Formats: sequence, C-alpha cells, structure tokens
Amino acid sequence: MEQQDKKREQIIEAALKRFAHFGLSKTTMNEIAADLNFSKALLYYYFPDKINLYAGVLEKIFSEVAQQIDKNIAKARLPEDALKAYMEAKSSFLEKYFPILDFSKLTNIEKYQDLKKIIEKANQSEITHLKQIIDIGIQTHQYKVADATYTAQLLFDAIQGIRVLYFNQVQVPFGIDKKFIRMISERQKEIVYIFLKGLSC
Repeated sequence: MEQQDKKREQIIEAALKRFAHFGLSKTTMNEIAADLNFSKALLYYYFPDKINLYAGVLEKIFSEVAQQIDKNIAKARLPEDALKAYMEAKSSFLEKYFPILDFSKLTNIEKYQDLKKIIEKANQSEITHLKQIIDIGIQTHQYKVADATYTAQLLFDAIQGIRVLYFNQVQVPFGIDKKFIRMISERQKEIVYIFLKGLSC
C-alpha cells in the first residue's frame, strides 16, 4: 500500500509541474507518463483520465495552501494580522498556481463529481478561514457580528464574485498571466478590507 501511495504521489507531482508550466489543456497523459518513465497502463491504473489526475493535483495544492493559512491565522492576535496573513498566502498561492486554476475552460464540470467535491471542500476551507478572522475580531471586541458563519459565507461570495466577474467578462488578449492574477488579488483584497471595516464596532 505504501508503494502504491508513493507512485500516486509521484504522478501527482509530475502532473503538477506540467500543469503549472503548460496548463491543463496543453498537457497530455502521455507526456506525464514519459516524464516519470512509467507506462501509460500504469498511469491509467492510478488515474483513469486527465480530469481525475487534475482533481488529485488540485487536492494537493488546496491542502498545501489551507495548511499554510491555518498556521498563519493561528499566530495572529488581531483580525488585521490574520487578514494580512490570509490575503498574502492566498495571493502567493494564486500567482504560483494560476495556470492550474482556470476552471472556466472546463465544460460540464457537474459531471466530474470528484473534481466538484474537491473544489467544494476548498471553498468550505476558505469560508472557515474567513470565519476564524471574524471570530478574532469578535473576541477582541473590534467586530460586531450576530452570525459569524453567515457573515463569512457572505464575504466568500463577494470574493468569488470578483473572480467570476473578471474571468467571465474581461477579455485577456494573451490568456491569464501573473499581471491579470495580481489585479484580481488586489480587487479581492479591497473588497475584503471594505467588508470587514463595515463590521467594526
């Protein structure tokens, strides 16, 4: 079992490098197998198709950023410190992995249940982090909030709205690049600061 886990992890690491450099659409399963010196049959034993492998890669990187944010928020004593740690980790994550994170190119995402579950889990993790920031503000008597969970969900919806707006409506001549991702991060940061300022006592 340990050997199987090791091979699965090797495949995910190789796919992550490919997806991060070339994007999902320009990466083939044959190229990933060749990078690892694995047979195609072995690769398909662990991951029946590219979308299944993509889901495994997303699960790994979402887990990585969630753990980093958890550590950063745990050290914070004030909500502004927690918020800064959250936004910095999120921006760094987006810049590092932006070629992997463009879900807009996937059609019929509903049929990929494993992928849908991983994205939903990542979204819930982000809502949890926002709630932790709000809770710190409540505990330090800086925020006045009746329902922290609902408020965190509302803030998450606002953050997601910025991403959806720009990914769906803005035409990017040469595709998504770091400049585009930084612009989205800045807009998200602004909406978060405005939102949380409105919670101040």
